[in-house]
Amino acid sequence: MFSRLAAVVFVLGVVPGSLWLGGVLPPPDSRGDIVPYESRTIGAEEEWRDHVSAICEWERQQGRAFKKAFRRAWSPADIEFQFNAALRLSDKSLAIFNRLDTPFEYRREARTLRRLFREERMGLKNARDAFKKRRRGAFLRSVRRFVAADVKSSRLLAELGVAGCSVKPVSIPENERARVV
Repeated sequence: MFSRLAAVVFVLGVVPGSLWLGGVLPPPDSRGDIVPYESRTIGAEEEWRDHVSAICEWERQQGRAFKKAFRRAWSPADIEFQFNAALRLSDKSLAIFNRLDTPFEYRREARTLRRLFREERMGLKNARDAFKKRRRGAFLRSVRRFVAADVKSSRLLAELGVAGCSVKPVSIPENERARVV
């Protein structure tokens, strides 16, 4: 038993060593096909899309949380708190988006997205202010402004092929419009 094991170890050790000394096998540390790290470089365009996708994914998760919270809100203070939280989320997302290095090919789209994000924020802010003052018409106009900007930004992000932004735009159901404020 021991002699068979020694023979196997001898063959496995001596044969590759003799082939290496004979020049048939390259030295173990000079293999060019083994790379200790990923050599594929990510282009600026793909990196920007990945960052925007991460922002979208984060906003989708927050949006689901806001949707649950708005459904469970029973007092005007709860709703006002949700508007303030949505405004903070909007500010954070816009700040993160502004810090991204935008590739030259997407500068125009990035400017458009920034403008649309600011419009969304203004719609939310005006809706919150109208809600505080109990002005139904101003509230509905502000919500429509927010929805219009959201539709445009969602469409633009879908056209850019950003992965995390495949979400339906915000809409106001007809039966909900009568109960607002």
